[in-house]
Amino acid sequence: MTKQRNKNSLQLAGILGMLALFSMLALAASLMAQANAAQSWAAPPSDRDVKNPVPPTPENVAAGKKLYEDNCSMCHGEKGAGDGITGENLVVKPADLTDAKLMKSETDGSLFWKITTGRAPMQSWKDTLSDTQRWQLVDYIRTFTKVEAGEKGTAPGSKEH
Repeated sequence: MTKQRNKNSLQLAGILGMLALFSMLALAASLMAQANAAQSWAAPPSDRDVKNPVPPTPENVAAGKKLYEDNCSMCHGEKGAGDGITGENLVVKPADLTDAKLMKSETDGSLFWKITTGRAPMQSWKDTLSDTQRWQLVDYIRTFTKVEAGEKGTAPGSKEH
């Protein structure tokens, strides 16, 4: 019976040790994500200046909406407010794409660059979506910040529509 108790004690100690190790790794990952979030996430000047070659036609905006619903809404939310069901559980919260001040500071080129390169916890979409699809996403994202008359907002780098 003593041997069985010793064996059980060793197993319990091993399990507790593994739990402690996983807890420390999770804490380290969380701290790294917070540090990453504190850093500015700005596109390089050469990418900020890139103009969107995909015009925001109704067809392109509709295609961007479908891509957004399939790939982005779970974190950024249905209306782009950063309140998606998956995003709620992230240490680094998704951007609020309805924030007019934020979106005014982002050019189409910088949005394209961020979608392309990603930054934890957001993945890179470079190998998943084509250039055209990523530009269509930019076209759709721009619809989240509309002005009074129902016209599209004019953020730097976007075309007036």
